[in-house]
Amino acid sequence: MAGHGDKYVLDAGKSGHARLEVISEIHDDRTRALLLEAGLGPGDRFVEFVCGLGYVTRWASSVGAEALGIDLSVDQIAEAQALAEGRTEFRVGSVYDHGLPPESFDVSYSRWLLIHLNQPVDAMRSIYEALEPGGVMVCEEADLSAIYAEPPSGYHEFLDVALASGVARGVDYEGGRRLHRWAADAGFQVIHADAYQPYYLTGEHKGFWGWTFREAGANLAKEGVITEARFDELMEGMLAADADPLTLVAHARMHQLVARKPESLH
Repeated sequence: MAGHGDKYVLDAGKSGHARLEVISEIHDDRTRALLLEAGLGPGDRFVEFVCGLGYVTRWASSVGAEALGIDLSVDQIAEAQALAEGRTEFRVGSVYDHGLPPESFDVSYSRWLLIHLNQPVDAMRSIYEALEPGGVMVCEEADLSAIYAEPPSGYHEFLDVALASGVARGVDYEGGRRLHRWAADAGFQVIHADAYQPYYLTGEHKGFWGWTFREAGANLAKEGVITEARFDELMEGMLAADADPLTLVAHARMHQLVARKPESLH
């Protein structure tokens, strides 16, 4: 994705594996329901872009799909292959330059991908080429502007820092709300849109965004988005909110989209 100027703020190596597992725990039940609603079933040719450790790709195989997972991270693809034990295919590649034959898949899926890209519509156009006419693209993307804590805490300024970081990178961390427009611009027919928002008073998933901010902090400080001293102050406030059972922490609102490549006119 470097050719499109994309620069990911979080670690994509081994230190990011535990975070990917938590993402799976928080979101996979809704993801599976969405894919089944979109029509995924036995025999479908399924591809997941930026599959990470392959949780969704392996599940697609378990319901009978011919599943392929693609990710830029060599380390994560190696881990995904080990977890799949030879039952699911994974390969290193980019959503922009995936090298897949045209019109070779029935269903595509991505999550937490497009908001990290400088050219999300170009990525969707690349997905479009890989789908057969009538094939469906399923996406789940966040709108970080919906994150909050009640009562207010370090989360509020964290949000300002996160959104400013996105602007500096040329990406749209509120992009979940724009999925339907991006899909239409890429030539898809939008057939379903929805959203949900996880929130917590307690539990191990409550502190996901504090954890994410801690992982991103060194890069944000290096880029001048925030000073190390201010980063430490915000982390202290977020950790206090995460530990307080009377502080509600709302995660990013997740937008879900199902869009279809039009049937051939011939």
